[in-house]
Amino acid sequence: MVRFWNRFTLLQRFTIASATIAVALAVVLSAATVQAIESFAVKDEAQVAAELVLRTIAPQLRPADFAGTLPRERRALLDALFRAHGVSDRALRIRLWRADRQLLYSNVPEPETLQRAGPDLSMPGLAVFTERRGRLENIAPDVIRFFVPVQVEGNPKPIAAFEILYDLTRLHQQLQHISRTVWTAVPLGFFVLYGSVFVLVRRASQQLLKQQAALIAAHLGTYQSLASAIDAKDSYTGDHSTNVADLAARVGRALKLSPEAVDDVRIGARLHDLGKIGVPDAILMKPGPLDPDELVIMRRHAERGFEILQKAPLSDGVKLAVRHSHERWDGKGYPAGLAGEAIPLIARIVAVVDAYEAMTSDRPYRKALPVKEALERLERDAGSHFDPRVARAFVQLTRKERDI
Repeated sequence: MVRFWNRFTLLQRFTIASATIAVALAVVLSAATVQAIESFAVKDEAQVAAELVLRTIAPQLRPADFAGTLPRERRALLDALFRAHGVSDRALRIRLWRADRQLLYSNVPEPETLQRAGPDLSMPGLAVFTERRGRLENIAPDVIRFFVPVQVEGNPKPIAAFEILYDLTRLHQQLQHISRTVWTAVPLGFFVLYGSVFVLVRRASQQLLKQQAALIAAHLGTYQSLASAIDAKDSYTGDHSTNVADLAARVGRALKLSPEAVDDVRIGARLHDLGKIGVPDAILMKPGPLDPDELVIMRRHAERGFEILQKAPLSDGVKLAVRHSHERWDGKGYPAGLAGEAIPLIARIVAVVDAYEAMTSDRPYRKALPVKEALERLERDAGSHFDPRVARAFVQLTRKERDI
């Protein structure tokens, strides 16, 4: 997963991450807003109903009404009052309980057992709208229950309470339009905000990339000049680094590497001998084989090139290619004695191409080998000196290009 994520550019990572966050925030905020609106609307609806009961229904009750079950004419009066004020339209059930849990009134017939088994009005959840605030209980998805305490003058404690089961179906239908609006407006607002931020970040990123590219080009130009200076010291090798870079890039494409990886292959191959800038000319241009001491000095150029590039704005792949282009597949190379897949791929490509370029170039102590013989040697040393896959790809490519 991490490897897959690292394939994206910094701008692509920002786009994916910020888009995911924006969508999540839009969903959370939309849901929270809808829930808040619905909660406020339900509380307001219950508050209005409670106020209506307190102001218009409760004052019609007389002290004698709390002595026992209301007579038929008083029940008829309450029924009429509830209908007249619209409470019955949305109230599924309206009950009047005395403080001792005796049922005094219900707008629908109730079983005999319920008439003396009502709720305990001393419970905190039932003294609901005392001080104009209350707690709602959800009985069903579209039904709430709340209590409206009834007080008599001179007594601060409720002596009875209306229990109302309220139908929210019509309210929820009215809220659907608001919910759709919120679910449209909030994500749209986030989209506009995200789009504006993305445009600003993209412009800044493009500007930064241009500056970075200019910086890399400046550094690369300096290092390539050094590499050219090294090649110029030896009239026999001439454009060795340039030739190696061109061949290595073609091998990278033959191996189906990404364009970015092919660029790294080209740069790594171009700079693979950069460390030779610190090798004495007497050793670098010696017309014969090096003695053991000279060979130790020469082999230090791989580490020296890596050190020179340490602070350069180049990829790690390029820097490691410079350090390990003289490793062998069997682990007998230098400077670290790496073997097999442990050797960076770019370094393995450079090793094959560098050897081919050296074999097919004139040296003070020998003539250049024919291309056919050089390719045969690469095939022979594949699996010991060189990566077999890379060697095979280079040999096939060269034979195809030269029609051998």
